[in-house]
Amino acid sequence: MMNIGFIGAGKVGCTLAKYFSLFGLQITGFYSRDYQQTQAASEFTGSKAYLTLSCLVEDCDCLFLTVPDSQISSVWQVVSRLPIENKLVGHCSGLLTSQLFTVDHIVHPLAFSLHPLSAIYDRFTCYKEMAKVSFTLEANNPLALAKLQQMLSPLVNAIAILSAEHKALYHAACVMLSNHVIALAQVGSDMLAQCGLDPHFCQQAWHDLFLANAKNICNVGTINALTGPVERNDANTIKQHLLNLPADIKPLYQQLSTVLVNLSRQKHPNRDYHQLELELLP
Repeated sequence: MMNIGFIGAGKVGCTLAKYFSLFGLQITGFYSRDYQQTQAASEFTGSKAYLTLSCLVEDCDCLFLTVPDSQISSVWQVVSRLPIENKLVGHCSGLLTSQLFTVDHIVHPLAFSLHPLSAIYDRFTCYKEMAKVSFTLEANNPLALAKLQQMLSPLVNAIAILSAEHKALYHAACVMLSNHVIALAQVGSDMLAQCGLDPHFCQQAWHDLFLANAKNICNVGTINALTGPVERNDANTIKQHLLNLPADIKPLYQQLSTVLVNLSRQKHPNRDYHQLELELLP
């Protein structure tokens, strides 16, 4: 069984270590610059709090650099000077690839990246939901992939292999499906608040609408979940919306509605959306 160590004791490190431990993976311990944070992570996961990076590296077969993306490269510069020849070394960035783990322009042969498709927002509670989360695994070396797949095999999660060349597009997709949805929720709730409705009513109403729609999309897919004025080709309603929208929101509405027109054409290939498209022009 591999001994797994975490460099960085924040949200991602604590969550993955705790979750892995539930399936019998051997969590050796943590090292971070903040020893109090290291101790909290080790107590939470039943592992060791390391005072030095070199001792953690010495005791581990697999190292996760669970630090912010901006710090991975600088931490790697320190790690790469330690004896890691036969050790798996990875990070959990959705954007960056394993190819940043280089020494003299040569990628570490057992380098990898493992990214959970999850918004991990808390150190000590998010592990409870991780069984539902999908992962992507990226590594150039087939040996590294084989070792990782064996190490992670006790997990119940779906784990897909992702090529390095697709990581930026993949990460942008994840942002669209998570962070940008938050932006849309904020825009919509702000607009409701401007309608003179009771704040408590607004919150309950948009929560129910939002959750029901999200569930329907997941159950039947985007095209079959389509409803509303764009799908039914109601150009007059769209015109009224555009006349009453705040100026800064209007371009966003137009862009998203154009996407909906394209989906609507797939659902209703015999329907003519030309007039509606003219209404959506900037």
